[in-house]
Amino acid sequence: MSVTVADLLQLPSLRQAKVIAGKKGLNRIVSSISVLESADPAILVDGLFRQGEFFGSEIVITGFLNCADDVDKQAANIRRLAEGGEVGLILFYVGIYMPGVDKRLIDIADEADFVLIQMPASKNLRYGEVINDVTEYIFNDRSKHEFLVSDILARVSRLPEHQRTISTVLRMVSDDILSSVVLTDASYNLLNISAWPQRIEPELVAHLSDFCDVAEGLAPADMLPSDYSVYSFPIIPDNDSPMRLFLVKEGAAISQRLQDQVADVVRICVNIWGKGHGSVAIRELVRAILQDDPIKMNRLADIFHIKISEIHEMWVLAGSQEDSIDVLQENADTLCDYLKSCADLVFADVYEESLLIFSSTPYTEKDAKQQADEILNEVRTIDHTIFLSRFSNLHNTTEVRDSYLCNLEHLDDARKIFPMRHWFSAGDIEFARKCNDLISQGEATIDACDRLLDCLNSGSDSWTALDTLAIYLLDADSSITKAASLLHVHKNTVKYRLSIIDNCLGFRHDKMPDIIRIYYALGLYRLLK
Repeated sequence: MSVTVADLLQLPSLRQAKVIAGKKGLNRIVSSISVLESADPAILVDGLFRQGEFFGSEIVITGFLNCADDVDKQAANIRRLAEGGEVGLILFYVGIYMPGVDKRLIDIADEADFVLIQMPASKNLRYGEVINDVTEYIFNDRSKHEFLVSDILARVSRLPEHQRTISTVLRMVSDDILSSVVLTDASYNLLNISAWPQRIEPELVAHLSDFCDVAEGLAPADMLPSDYSVYSFPIIPDNDSPMRLFLVKEGAAISQRLQDQVADVVRICVNIWGKGHGSVAIRELVRAILQDDPIKMNRLADIFHIKISEIHEMWVLAGSQEDSIDVLQENADTLCDYLKSCADLVFADVYEESLLIFSSTPYTEKDAKQQADEILNEVRTIDHTIFLSRFSNLHNTTEVRDSYLCNLEHLDDARKIFPMRHWFSAGDIEFARKCNDLISQGEATIDACDRLLDCLNSGSDSWTALDTLAIYLLDADSSITKAASLLHVHKNTVKYRLSIIDNCLGFRHDKMPDIIRIYYALGLYRLLK
């Protein structure tokens, strides 16, 4: 299948449409088209994407009729569509029901290479015209070019790392061949499923035990209606346990050539993106949690007697040496033991280049901080480049995933802002992200923050108000005793300096919310310094 967004723009119903953002995504492949009129992004997540499920290169039509005047909800929906793997959005009725396209929407789309297409301003336009045009074009393309392995590999390789999963591959395959795809281990235990249409998923799961008959060449008795065909293939990964792939198709049969290509693409993708996919291991549970793979996650959780709903903490440890991950893996059990002394549920394993420890809520915050210090003391004596990030009060696996990705992107920024720390809270990482966002807003925002700090260039030859306040707020956690230790001066000296700083600022250094602006200005100062 080779239909791109650019191809669709040549269709009669879209020739007068205008690409207003995301032009770098015009070469992305389109598998289908759908309509969205969601006002609440939370509904989009829970009702449409089901915990971050990838829906496979759709292009979406909307007029944002339910939130025509709410730019925040429009932006949140576009961001979530892009995260879910959609390729673009066709906007109807701009200037009629929706007043206009806010610059925030354009910026979000450009950043994600998510194509934003604006239809001409007319009440006479109908969704159905575009839907029919696009559907017919995709259908004709599929009839001329049967499923190609290279198409799936290309589409998956363009996705962010956290979306390169077997679930994503199966969803793409399912949508392309209009069939349900089921992947099991050698004992016919469910690993992944992508039902087509989705409504039959409960039936497939309920009759999973009958699939072994299909694998043995026997016709399944009363498994599904008679007009369904079931095909079975062995999947033998290079470095993993054998698996079984099943295709369930209603109506017309699947050609042998297409069957062979489906089996081939699943085997290749298991080898590339699913190492260890068929083995029952804590590592796979960690992967399933981070990638929002609900069926596999729940199955593995049942095997290990772990209640996913009780996971509220994630601790991420990573280092920068070549053997850092080896050090963490060798010491994983010991590090878990520290946390087990203050939490009921604890498990861990490596994921990519990090060690992730998941736990229930610690008994007390004091205990948790003490164990964080002991964990770092344990590993930093071996590898001084290892840092810890702690994320608390997580409510679901979507928040776990978002926290992990935020840490991956902004840990280095946090280390620049807080250079004396070896472990970071979720608030530290989020603060670093917001400081980075301020920088991305441009010179005007940076200059405004600089002006806030201009008054702190006072002091003497031996100290400056700016550096003293930065150490007090960012390094000493507003502790006079700790600041005195870091500055190598007496506590009374710190108090004296803070009184001068108060005079410079025009408010006390502990006055909220006035001091918040200074926090961000100091964060930018250190990032840019």
